[in-house]
Amino acid sequence: MSSHSIRLAAAAVLPFALVAGAWAQTTTPETQPQPDLSGYTLKGDALKTPSTQQGGATPYELSGTSISGKAAAAAAILTAPVDASTAPFKMENGLYLYPSVFMGLGTNDNVSRTSNNKISSSFVNVAPQLVAEMRNHGDRYTALVSANTTSYDNSSADNYTNSELTVAGDNYFTSRASAGWSLGHVVGSDPRGSTGLTTSSTPDVWHSDNINGRFNYGAPEAPGRLELDLGNQAKNYDNNLATTAVQDVNLTSAAARVFYRLGSRSQALVEIRQAVASYTSSLSNASNIEHRYYAGLTWDATAATTGIVKLGSMTKDFSSGISGLNGSSWEASVRWLPRTYSAFDLQTAREAADASGVGNYLLTTNNSLSWNHMWTGSVASRVMVGELTTEYVGGNRTDVTDSYTLTLNYAVKRWLKAGVDWSNTNNSSNVAGSAFTRNVLMFTLNATL
Repeated sequence: MSSHSIRLAAAAVLPFALVAGAWAQTTTPETQPQPDLSGYTLKGDALKTPSTQQGGATPYELSGTSISGKAAAAAAILTAPVDASTAPFKMENGLYLYPSVFMGLGTNDNVSRTSNNKISSSFVNVAPQLVAEMRNHGDRYTALVSANTTSYDNSSADNYTNSELTVAGDNYFTSRASAGWSLGHVVGSDPRGSTGLTTSSTPDVWHSDNINGRFNYGAPEAPGRLELDLGNQAKNYDNNLATTAVQDVNLTSAAARVFYRLGSRSQALVEIRQAVASYTSSLSNASNIEHRYYAGLTWDATAATTGIVKLGSMTKDFSSGISGLNGSSWEASVRWLPRTYSAFDLQTAREAADASGVGNYLLTTNNSLSWNHMWTGSVASRVMVGELTTEYVGGNRTDVTDSYTLTLNYAVKRWLKAGVDWSNTNNSSNVAGSAFTRNVLMFTLNATL
């Protein structure tokens, strides 16, 4: 038996044994703990736009909502969040260190997302992270260093290592005024088959430098509240330049939101966003300006229901004369907690994105439903189903990606979780050769202090 088969067998047995022990030794407590809802996001970080992943299975992250879908007194503006259940290492100078490491061992039956000649491989994924935190008179500062590396046994060409270094600060000037800022450097990669570019023999590697800022004005219970965002991302590819050089881009983003309190639990909002994408290659005609205009409502109607819904329009105008977009857009996320230990999250969005090899731009509709549940004080699960429809406008191609995810975690100790994660992706397309299916099974360990 090969060494990677032995590692896979050992990892397969461990989580099941731990979970079985948990069921045998624990019963459902009278007062259940809150489920791990880290997958639920109402993020305002629309500025650090990631590489467009066609046909991916990643959950939709609602962009542009800032802290509007959370408690008004959110713990972080742009600084790195930390798990309140962890025990940080405190240094004499007042610096708190939050180290963590994620390890996964699994199988992927279609590494390069192809319809034929599929590559199936076991893999090892290791992702360490360190967050350093400093507080000073109510202000908070963080530095985040992380890496994410995956090695495939049967397809070393698809190995990758991504990393991030970001420093950030949240400053609270008065009870009404606050601001956040962040500076970051990211090294990332687009897996083979994840974009519309011609598939190369290795993943497309890129790096980006990011700067983001946010200003908030208005007390949490004030009749009105204002949020302003501004940021810049310079993204450049480092390999496979014959196809990727035209994708180098400088993205400048700005947003403004005004909230008006309707009652003790709800607020109306108006939002305007702009993104200017300047592609640096003379061979590219994709430079464009995108605008989005929304009106909506955010609420915390009861202890069991909270959400945000934004309806409006979007435009995309190209400097090269390519026919642009003028259409409807929406972003919405609703959470229902029938029990304190169980949560259902419904998210939906219609938005545009820049193309990467096929068409003039992308028009996507993304819907997902997830259920997080704490079965005992130690055992938690997450089930998610999603559908992503991607229209390659000007490219005569439409893809529909159905995704299913099932995760089971067991807290071995306060600082150690073991889990099993399975996902299935089924991408159908009207273009021959673009459809594919993929199953990924992974056994995980997640350790903190």
